[in-house]
Amino acid sequence: MDRESKFEARNRNNFNILRVIAASLVVLSHGYELPTGAVQHDWAFYFTGRALSWYAVNLFFVISGYLIFASWERNPSPLSFFWARFLRIVPGLFVMLVTTVLVLGASFSTLPFFQYIVDYRTLQYLLGCLSVIAVRYELPGVFVDNPNEAVNGSLWTLRYEVFCYVCVAAIGMTGLLKVPGRRMRFLVAGILASSLALIFLDIRGVHPSEGKLAMAYELARLTMCFQLGGLYSDLRHRLPLKFVVVVGLLAVMIASVGTPLFAPVASITIAYAAMWLAFVPDGEWIAWTRSAPDYSYGIYIYAFPIQQALIAAMPTISPFSTFALGFCLTVVPAALSWHFVERPAITHKQLRSLQARTKPTPIAG
Repeated sequence: MDRESKFEARNRNNFNILRVIAASLVVLSHGYELPTGAVQHDWAFYFTGRALSWYAVNLFFVISGYLIFASWERNPSPLSFFWARFLRIVPGLFVMLVTTVLVLGASFSTLPFFQYIVDYRTLQYLLGCLSVIAVRYELPGVFVDNPNEAVNGSLWTLRYEVFCYVCVAAIGMTGLLKVPGRRMRFLVAGILASSLALIFLDIRGVHPSEGKLAMAYELARLTMCFQLGGLYSDLRHRLPLKFVVVVGLLAVMIASVGTPLFAPVASITIAYAAMWLAFVPDGEWIAWTRSAPDYSYGIYIYAFPIQQALIAAMPTISPFSTFALGFCLTVVPAALSWHFVERPAITHKQLRSLQARTKPTPIAG
């Protein structure tokens, strides 16, 4: 297979539609939880003890792990690596935060506009969320009568995403990821360590968003999913993708519900199913999604504040309406974000890559 054919094969995947599905599942899950103060949940929670958003975030991290490890493998340059990650996350996030603070927040705050704007908590929210590390969830006087006062609770995952990026670059600079066999052993060891941590924390009764070890639980879960994506990136030419294996893993996952094994088993199942869905389904019926606009990031970062605004404006709104109306309203800013913020930023990244092809060390795409 020549270089051009390899490039085409690598890019003939269904990640776009998978990301949109994952973002939509988060909106659906929040549609039940936000209007009821998490008294109600989606159907997945009652069957498995985990909401659809739990599975969706796992899916996001699996896809991210695959793409990020592949990106580092193509060009292990820390500068271009972090520049690409910055352009993908920060411009869209910045515009969303400014819009949230100046439009949505100011409209729903119980404080007078000037008092709201000069309040130190407003600046703290903007800078904290933009840092993705010290995320703040409340704006002064905003959504104070909602069951949940958070303005954008979805942003909690970004710190774990950035942590995974930093780890890939840091470990990559040691040379550990250069040798395929060594890279695979490292990923397998990391996945086993994360699995054991999840099992231990579940035995201890630690669950997401509960207790002092909640961050350790989320770190173990999300880094495991990220590494599973990276492992398949390493094994993509050797690991067969079979639908019967997807069914078998789903059966094992269902059998493990309610046990400490559930989280690692579910993560492995989601990772394998994601890879099957990304590379096996083919044909004209799905091919169009590969060139369709990727609104997933915009949906993910805009949906939560929009759903919160709906609840503030209509306190008796039903969970289904919070999902359906929230999703429809979110598509508009998500589309604007993609076409006028995210895609132009990515274009700058691609231009740097194009210009660097004449240089000894190319910049990653």
